[in-house]
Amino acid sequence: MFKKINHIGIGVRDIEKVTKLWTDIFGVEARPEVIEGDMKVVMLPVGDVLIELLAPIDNQGVMAKFLEKRGEGIHHVCFEVENIEEALQELSARGIDLVDKTPREGVEGKIAFLHPKSTNGVLTEIVEVR
Repeated sequence: MFKKINHIGIGVRDIEKVTKLWTDIFGVEARPEVIEGDMKVVMLPVGDVLIELLAPIDNQGVMAKFLEKRGEGIHHVCFEVENIEEALQELSARGIDLVDKTPREGVEGKIAFLHPKSTNGVLTEIVEVR
């Protein structure tokens, strides 16, 4: 079902500062910043995996709450799937609790999240890349 790890999402407070760390110190090239809902997002390709930096636009929303509760760090792991609708049906049939019962649009394609209580405390995203 899972083809590969697509990206690792990291919650950050200052996306410009952290992007600079990844580009200047680690030598990774950043894709242009985009706005997704209530977050700023920067994708950084590292080999076949992306690092997704996520920063809140203001002190509201999912990422602002995450940073307030847990601080900066890994937010989620995302796996690429061939067909997200089929993957969601199969995962649900296997007893996985879904945050998103139907896919929604994300930066790279259709996305959905699996509830961490079904995945050993790890927020897991799946994506069908455009």
